[in-house]
Amino acid sequence: MSADLLDHISRARWFGGKGRGAELRRVDPLPWLTPPGSWPAVRAEIAEVGYDDDTVEQYQLLLSYRPLGDGSAETSRLGEDDLPQLGRVHRHDATRDPEAMAAVLRAVVEEREVSADGAVVRCRTVAPHPLDAALAPRLFGGEQSNSSVMYGEVAMLKAFRRLEPGRNLDIEVHRALAGDPRARAARLHGWIEAEWTTGSRRHDADLAMVVEQLHDARDGWDLALASCSEDTDFTAEATALGVALRGVHEALAEHFPTGELAGDALAQTMARRLHTAQREAPELAAMSGELRSVFDRVRPLAPATQRVHGDFHLGQTLLTSDGWKIIDFEGEPMKTMDERREPDSPWRDVAGLLRSFDYAAGSAAAAAAASAELAGDAAAAARSAHAWAAACTGAFLAGYTGGTALAGGETSLLAAYVADKAVYEVVYEVRNRPAWVGIPLRALERLVDTDEERGDTAPEHHAPENREDR
Repeated sequence: MSADLLDHISRARWFGGKGRGAELRRVDPLPWLTPPGSWPAVRAEIAEVGYDDDTVEQYQLLLSYRPLGDGSAETSRLGEDDLPQLGRVHRHDATRDPEAMAAVLRAVVEEREVSADGAVVRCRTVAPHPLDAALAPRLFGGEQSNSSVMYGEVAMLKAFRRLEPGRNLDIEVHRALAGDPRARAARLHGWIEAEWTTGSRRHDADLAMVVEQLHDARDGWDLALASCSEDTDFTAEATALGVALRGVHEALAEHFPTGELAGDALAQTMARRLHTAQREAPELAAMSGELRSVFDRVRPLAPATQRVHGDFHLGQTLLTSDGWKIIDFEGEPMKTMDERREPDSPWRDVAGLLRSFDYAAGSAAAAAAASAELAGDAAAAARSAHAWAAACTGAFLAGYTGGTALAGGETSLLAAYVADKAVYEVVYEVRNRPAWVGIPLRALERLVDTDEERGDTAPEHHAPENREDR
């Protein structure tokens, strides 16, 4: 197996095994998406990556091949290969090769189904759709956990990189919510699925999805961070985002199973995660008793559960000419597919967004502190950022609830989910960005301090126009 493929995988933003002693164990080519004799020849290849701890992951390599000596698409070239069907060829990353991605779109539009050596790839569309094989591909220049390509002003293809068995959650949700005006999600136009065998194991997974291209889309995180840094009013946007999330939750509850969760089990799970987190973040020990009290308040409850986003934050939102849109319904990456499909309380998503406002404030305050000449300036910037986050929190909750005050049980649930999310963030930052660990730690300290002072752990819930605290 080619060393250049392992190098390509290990350097990619979408590779989740950095620093874990990765080994490329095998590469299983799937059937060609392009007709015989056409160039570039395009297919998906499944790379099986093993680690020192004996875990295994599968990654999709969407590759294109051109005759040796062909100088086209040099920036996407990964190396050379000798293939029985093609001869000596250059290998390319197809997601960086415009002609290759045009061929992929043609396969989807034609609903091509190809098979070879016990493997099959099927291209599907959802009628009615606006897809046309003549749409010009526009490659995305940034780094993502998957790979995206735009087609004209009509559609976006997202190629999934780390594969998981069965229907991809993003496709599952988009397909179920198609046409539901409450969903605030892009329409699904099509997808690519595959089945293949490695040894005695049979696999099936979704390889890519094609969705509506959202016009004039601005990233929610970028907008919020700029607003906080410039100390501008973001409450109207926060309110509208709360309304959008509520609509998504209503649609998900109608299209997927609902249930009920035992509060005692929820409290135990959160307490267990806290206990585990303290091994990597001893700073949590000083407030563990107070945090357990926050979790214990949900024990008498029986919260309603449903399908939720599962990994909701400002980076999963886009502000478009048609208002807020919510993206990436794949759930929390560290959980298994079955865990992500499990119904959960909608307050998990609400808590995720509140934590995201706090992160925007923490990031803005840190940037201000780095440029401040006086300690007093930095302290004032931090106070301003915290006031911005509090105002956005209140506005978002007002939008989500329709202006109705939270009931006692909702207050307890939201506080518990906020604390649980912040504990997770502490561990993440300890592992990946130690300089950032203060953001979730300070949030937990504020939460337990508020709890002691008021006996109330709910985030402040102001009407959208309440900005006097700024």
